[in-house]
Amino acid sequence: MHQLLRRSLPALAALGIAVGAPLLTAGTAQAHAEHGCGAVDVQFSVDGGKGWISDGRMSQPHGVIQVRLVGDVADGCDYRVSLASYETEGPTWATSGKQTFLGWATTTLRSGNRQATLDVSAHLPKCYGQIDLYNGDKKFDGVANPAPRYPDGLFPDNLISAWNGGKTCVPTPTGTPTVPVPTSSASPTATATPHPTGTPTATTTPSATATATATASPSTTAKPSAPATGTPSSGTPSTAPVVPAPSAPADTTGPVGKPTANPVSTTPANTLASTGGNSSQMIVYGAGGAALLAVGGGALVIARRRGARR
Repeated sequence: MHQLLRRSLPALAALGIAVGAPLLTAGTAQAHAEHGCGAVDVQFSVDGGKGWISDGRMSQPHGVIQVRLVGDVADGCDYRVSLASYETEGPTWATSGKQTFLGWATTTLRSGNRQATLDVSAHLPKCYGQIDLYNGDKKFDGVANPAPRYPDGLFPDNLISAWNGGKTCVPTPTGTPTVPVPTSSASPTATATPHPTGTPTATTTPSATATATATASPSTTAKPSAPATGTPSSGTPSTAPVVPAPSAPADTTGPVGKPTANPVSTTPANTLASTGGNSSQMIVYGAGGAALLAVGGGALVIARRRGARR
């Protein structure tokens, strides 16, 4: 009997080790391998959700953009997307020069919140500008983080889509045009009285009227002023009318984004819980393996002690 037990204990110990060790490590390894966070596809809409696109460049400046995640999203994985608006010095990325931050919006997407709306419509550029849709929640406003400036792009791996374009800003006139009052023309005056043709009598005009002589003819030295023609005499107004500048075509040569969203972290917080029923089974199997391992190890120790006593 002792010989049989002595021979069977090493085999029982080996069985416990062989079965228990893999079961103890299988559950955790499987959970991490199957439920890690990774990049997922992202789409955006500029028409209120009627159509969804994944273009790396935008042809128009859009102040309201809806974004959504596409495909499988593991529980506990967060994806942050932002929209920023800037005023620039030129209509293209290469001529954008100094960029002035105008507005910003951000959102967090996850498996239970796969879609959201970003709104910077109150902060669109009035002249030349740039709009960036990108991964992350950093505000590149020139204060918390540097503002974009060619040729150093801030989103080499995080840009989803972008727009460059706009029009030249026309300076606002500072004065009001003045129109002078036209000068009226002067008319010649005649003050002379014609010579009397008859001999005056007692009832005729007093002699004071007979003294009117050479003053009857209009003055030959008086020249009338130039007649008014309705045109102001001082020339054209001081300020020319403002002509709106045409919009420059959208830049198609700037950085092109990628239609993906990057996770905030690579491992979700609830990795083990997300395995569900498989996790419970692996725990049971692991406990059984641990028991076999303990029994086998104990049996091996006992067998060696008995052998040493003999």
